[in-house]
Amino acid sequence: MLIDYVVELLGDGKWHYTRSLARKLDQPEDRIREILRFLADFDFAALDTSGNRARLHENLRRLLAPNDMLFTQDSR
Repeated sequence: MLIDYVVELLGDGKWHYTRSLARKLDQPEDRIREILRFLADFDFAALDTSGNRARLHENLRRLLAPNDMLFTQDSR
């Protein structure tokens, strides 16, 4: 599903421009923007005030991280 690819691209936790995501995924910007709004509505991602950039929230990144990555900083 397209949302999976968007989340994967946002997985580094950095800010990404909607236009850049749309180009990488060969999708219309409006479609990517809808997905980003969905993620933001459920507090999985943050959108900047202009709505042109997004990044995943840390809580979702941790949830999606490989199991060995979950404990590297917090448990040692």
